[in-house]
Amino acid sequence: MLGISPQDLDSHERWIAKEGFQFPLLADVDKAVGAAYDIVGPPFGYRRSVFVIDRDGVIRHRVVKLVGATWPKAKSIAEVIATL
Repeated sequence: MLGISPQDLDSHERWIAKEGFQFPLLADVDKAVGAAYDIVGPPFGYRRSVFVIDRDGVIRHRVVKLVGATWPKAKSIAEVIATL
């Protein structure tokens, strides 16, 4: 499991320390990864997104929301992963 956002590494380190984030958080400052996954949404950077990608690199599940929108429950994402 990974997280990614357009903020820089210093910002990530502060946020991880404050929030106790439990998995790697990658920096996509130039938003190239966000653009590749079609989740860049001006003016706020990324749209809130979850992708389940299998071992072959195939996207098996995709949820893309606006910031502040309702979010899928961890249980529903775990169910998707269990089907792979």
